[in-house]
Amino acid sequence: MNTSTFWSTQVPRALKCLALLTGLGLGHSADAQSFLRTDGQRIVNASNQEVILNGMNLGNWAVQEGYMMKVGWPGLDGKQTQGKVKKSLYNAGMSDAAVETFYQNYRNNFITKPDIDYIASKGFNCIRLPLHYELFLTPAQRAVRSSVMRGTVTYDSYVSQLTSWYNNNQLFTDPNNMAALGMIDNVLAWAQANQMYVVLDMHAVPGSQGTDANIADQIVANDLWNRQINQDVLNRLWSFISNRYKNDSRVAMYDLINEPNNYPNNQKIHDVLQRLITTIRGQADNHLILVEGNGWGNDYNYMEPFTFPNRSNLVYNSHRYSGTGYEMDNGVNSTGGGANDLRFIGNLRNFRTTHNVPIWVGETGENSDTWMRDAAKNLNSVGIGWCHWTYKRFEDRSNPAFMHINPPYVVDGPAGLNQVLTNIQFANCVPNTTVAAVSPNQNGIVNYPGGGNYNGTGGTTSSGPAIGRIYEISSKNGGKALEVSASSQANGGRVQQWGWVSAANQKWKLVDAGSGYVRIVNLNSNKSLDVAGPSTADGALTHQWDWLSQDSQYWQIISNGDGTYRIINKYSGKALDVQNNSTADGAAVQQWTYGGGNNQRWYFSDQGAAARVALASTASATTEARLQVYPTLANSELNLSYNAPAGQRLQLRLIDLTGRVISSQAERPVTAGQNLITLPVTAVRAGTYLLQVNTPEGLLVRRVVVAH
Repeated sequence: MNTSTFWSTQVPRALKCLALLTGLGLGHSADAQSFLRTDGQRIVNASNQEVILNGMNLGNWAVQEGYMMKVGWPGLDGKQTQGKVKKSLYNAGMSDAAVETFYQNYRNNFITKPDIDYIASKGFNCIRLPLHYELFLTPAQRAVRSSVMRGTVTYDSYVSQLTSWYNNNQLFTDPNNMAALGMIDNVLAWAQANQMYVVLDMHAVPGSQGTDANIADQIVANDLWNRQINQDVLNRLWSFISNRYKNDSRVAMYDLINEPNNYPNNQKIHDVLQRLITTIRGQADNHLILVEGNGWGNDYNYMEPFTFPNRSNLVYNSHRYSGTGYEMDNGVNSTGGGANDLRFIGNLRNFRTTHNVPIWVGETGENSDTWMRDAAKNLNSVGIGWCHWTYKRFEDRSNPAFMHINPPYVVDGPAGLNQVLTNIQFANCVPNTTVAAVSPNQNGIVNYPGGGNYNGTGGTTSSGPAIGRIYEISSKNGGKALEVSASSQANGGRVQQWGWVSAANQKWKLVDAGSGYVRIVNLNSNKSLDVAGPSTADGALTHQWDWLSQDSQYWQIISNGDGTYRIINKYSGKALDVQNNSTADGAAVQQWTYGGGNNQRWYFSDQGAAARVALASTASATTEARLQVYPTLANSELNLSYNAPAGQRLQLRLIDLTGRVISSQAERPVTAGQNLITLPVTAVRAGTYLLQVNTPEGLLVRRVVVAH
């Protein structure tokens, strides 16, 4: 035992995240888990449990981007596209057949089940699979496009043949000869085995979706928007994909067009997306659809949800990169550009609230470990999922990808290609420092904030709104806000309903109380919603009170399935209720046996993440039990008994009820096991104080009284 005394006086990188394809045999229905859907600003499963998709992009697999093939590679003809990588092999004397064989082997080796197992082991619950439309063509059709890369067929000739295939219904009719389907179906099976979702991302579309050549394996810039045939082909492709996977719940989302960029007409982009959405919905396919705006998936002017006739199950996207000339901080309130420019986290949150739609960051990365860690943690803290770009790429050293592939490089010629096929296999790839920076299970990143799971099952205790966030709570009966009367900060402050004024006394924080229960804490006073008495009687009023470890301050929030929740007190088992079904300002809020009336149904409007509160306990029940303080009514000294799980340092503060620090010790060392700490209070003025002990496991708070 350790005994002592304590006292002191005071880029628009347009390439990036690949949408994970979830593969499935034709006509097969996957029953792995419930379909995901939108619920206002959240993505939820069938049990109305929130799902935050924290994922990994499988870039450089179906679509190769030059900078990921060899850093500094200048490319050919001013481009670093996959087509130019192929051309470098043709120029080195390889035949069409030899290049095609290499690419088949490359696709077979680059991503295998051990890769998906490894990603899952780091806590990710999602894969985004970037796809190339050409891999849905038959080998013979794809060979025509490759001939354009070689230079033996003109682009116009290829477009003419593409038009002929389209008009003669020869596109996407032979599943056995579509390389993409094997990739999708494998990823779906491997992801399902690891309880992960898959996002299918059309990364390279017919004709190219902008001027950024790499991401689309571009031949002619912006030809998706400029040629009707390319739009027709893309529409038919999504019709085929939708028909094949519409009953597959392993597919989280369709990403219809990756990163439109540098096209001057957002209305055109909107109209093409609308056509694709209409086609998919016309097949009774209700999968989530990811909307990507202009400007590499960030500019949503004229593309807001109200501009789409069918906005059901739409999710809005952002690709967040930061670099020289477009630096961006990761503050949760940071904003920049217009309201519809969605890179800054504050803009994302504002857009989400304004339009009542979920936000997902489909790509982020390519930065320092510190920046990427901050981005991942801060996005998660406000309930926004994200997908790291990318899983692995070629380089002889650590880089911002999750893993790197050692040389030789494909673009260095045929002599090293066999070694390339060996080096790209999982066992031979080298983890980067990025692994520790962004892995969810190493950074406290939460995939299921309400306690849900991949299967969409679970009891009612996990069906409530996300904890750790701030909400405005309103009655379904009168639509009025739950508030503390007169903005009181006193114990016993009356809880009532009132018309919306969006003040702090009408905002509430949900704090985890363990075992499916939460504290409901007023933002204005930092006091807990509490049943007076405490009482188990119908009609007992509610009020606010200092945090106490008693069941009258613990609540279970249970979905009613209609967008509302019932709020049940742990002590009494009774529901939060507006007295007499009133719709008037000032009506008291009480507890009553649950009967399902609208005066017992409550809406939760998410206002963002709750900052750590200075006076609030943040520790688990296990950690709470480590600290004992006696006597709590002290004359000359307080005794603290702390059972440390390991050697560590504590921060101790004694503060008054105004928050003024009376005494503190910043770095108090303790050893594993029981530690006794004595706190003299002879010189402390009589009154009520809060003792805070900040531990590596959370903040512990005890109310003590000094009486002389």
